[in-house]
Amino acid sequence: MRYLLRSILAIVLIIGTIVVMQNSLERNEKKNNSITQSSKSEDMKKIEPFSGEIHQSVFVPYWNIPTLLSNSDEHDTVIYFGVSPDAKGNIIHDSGFSNIGLFLKNTSADKERLLTVRMFNTENNQTILDEPDIQKKIIDETIQLTIDNNFDGIVLDLEMGVIPFDDTKDKITSFIKRFSEVAHNGIIPLLRDNPDNTKALTFSLTIYGDTFYRARPYDVEKLAYAVDEVYVMAYDFHKSRGEPGPNFPFSDKQKYGYDFQKMISDFTKVVPREKLTILFGMYGYDWTLGAQGKPLKTATAIPLNEIDSEGAVADSRSKEKYVTYIDDDGFDHILWFEDKESVAVKIEYLKSQGIGKVGYWVWGYF
Repeated sequence: MRYLLRSILAIVLIIGTIVVMQNSLERNEKKNNSITQSSKSEDMKKIEPFSGEIHQSVFVPYWNIPTLLSNSDEHDTVIYFGVSPDAKGNIIHDSGFSNIGLFLKNTSADKERLLTVRMFNTENNQTILDEPDIQKKIIDETIQLTIDNNFDGIVLDLEMGVIPFDDTKDKITSFIKRFSEVAHNGIIPLLRDNPDNTKALTFSLTIYGDTFYRARPYDVEKLAYAVDEVYVMAYDFHKSRGEPGPNFPFSDKQKYGYDFQKMISDFTKVVPREKLTILFGMYGYDWTLGAQGKPLKTATAIPLNEIDSEGAVADSRSKEKYVTYIDDDGFDHILWFEDKESVAVKIEYLKSQGIGKVGYWVWGYF
């Protein structure tokens, strides 16, 4: 009898377990179906195409400021490039600093004028990110310089060539949030004659177009929340020290591993479309090739207006063009470049994705 009771109890437990598991599976299936439907609904959400006038920005470099920006009427925003801090937080008094006056003289105050802070030295940047006092000095000096020269805002070009450790990402995010907050509050840390002379500035950020593909050390979603504009550098996908290829291929992710359309998809998932400006590099890279078709040395950057495009081939997938030739020493060359036609294709795509702001690197190249 005792054995029979034990058997019945065991059977009851087994049946109970099966029922619980089945119910759990049904709940999970419903939940997953709900998530899937929600995801599909989000994916299928209609993107409102951009139908207005495209807002155009252009970077004007300190080394190539013309006496008159004759074509500036087509650009809504002109961005001076720019000033740079040293590892101690002091704005360096180099040509970028001394040519601010020339830039202002040759641009209209009717345009939005922004000041770029150039931070390219990874070692210096790491030191700055580790030291809040140095960060404060950079922020204070930059904002004072921006207001003294009547710029409308700041564009931070912080480039890091490091593995994206979480602490580096966090430090970058913290620095940018701090910089943005001070700029938005219109604080002048170094007061001049008028203590009421405050002005709220815009604060924007440049970021690599291949940030998601190459796992750069930037938390794009958090950064986008903190800044007014994200300038996406949709160029230099193929590096001067790497293999030849398009500046930033429009399509053909299968061949190149990434493309312009995937880049837009990645950024629009975490950055509001109204905060995005897509930058085009108006230049090309000229690679010298060896017997095996491999680069022999670092490619040379050639401005678009210096490229002889006679005989150029238009690539149907990347939408960019390339030229091949043999130099006087008998070496083969291939030169890939972005031009106005390839940019026009990309702009049409941006409009279809609800993005209406573009920019160009750099004045004097096209």
